[in-house]
Amino acid sequence: MNKSAKMASLASALLLTFALTACGQANAPAPEPINVPPNSTQEPPADPAEAEETDPAEPADPADPDGEEVLSATGEYGGQADPHTIEVNVDGTPTSFQLAEGVEAQLDGLNEGDTISFDYVEQKVEGSDVPQLEIRSLHAGGDSTSSGQGTSGAAASTDRPATESFVVGDGESKTLTGELQDGDGYSLYVLDGYTLDASANRLSLTEDPAYYAEIEKLPADYNVDHLRLQGTAELEKAGGTVKEFDSDTLVESPMVNASLFLQGSGADETRDYILWEAEDGSGYIFRLVMPENEDGSPFYMEATTSLSTILGL
Repeated sequence: MNKSAKMASLASALLLTFALTACGQANAPAPEPINVPPNSTQEPPADPAEAEETDPAEPADPADPDGEEVLSATGEYGGQADPHTIEVNVDGTPTSFQLAEGVEAQLDGLNEGDTISFDYVEQKVEGSDVPQLEIRSLHAGGDSTSSGQGTSGAAASTDRPATESFVVGDGESKTLTGELQDGDGYSLYVLDGYTLDASANRLSLTEDPAYYAEIEKLPADYNVDHLRLQGTAELEKAGGTVKEFDSDTLVESPMVNASLFLQGSGADETRDYILWEAEDGSGYIFRLVMPENEDGSPFYMEATTSLSTILGL
């Protein structure tokens, strides 16, 4: 083969190679594009601790403690069953009460039959419909003071001082000390030399109990005219000549403000029937008995000074 023929064969072979290479590249599959949403960026993986981040929980309201309603009552002390239990007759019903810590000391000086006022709570007992009653505080006498309302009768035992000094006498006066004591539904200052029998409602001269004053507490709806008739009949029955005195004739007497003052004078004794309204509005009848004595007696002025301090409980 001559030189020209060889060059033509070589050129043809090169053209065939180029054509096959171009066809192979044209038929190769194109790489698939990555779909990325428009206007977005690819974020790195979130930190696990931050991925589950939540709003902080609001603190729970503290549970309200079981509120125990404090109740108040007045009754007759019936004695101590054991160091933690006493019996109180409330409205005619004997009732057992537990004593809270420290209350036992408040029983000092109490006798069975004494009137007491107390504050207590009702405590639920598991498995029982009957609550346990526990006294939180108590004191001798009437109305409880838990509510802080120190008025009228309650003031007698709580707001008045334990002792007071009184100047007594018609003419030659003297100063006596009175001790605040409780009777049946009332309190008053009992002067030196006198004794108050609360169970009998009798104030007497200690050295001579024949001189005495009986105390009767009246209902709120008492009638003065009715009491005048009653007092007159009592004094006449005792054998005395009855007189009524008004405030003009009682100027020097502690009973100057008495609503009614009747006196029956006999050969052996003098009796007074006095209707008295205390500062708190409670009403009383005082029946004074005074034997005749040639030397006289300070009983009337001293006893009525004491009686004039009476207040209801």
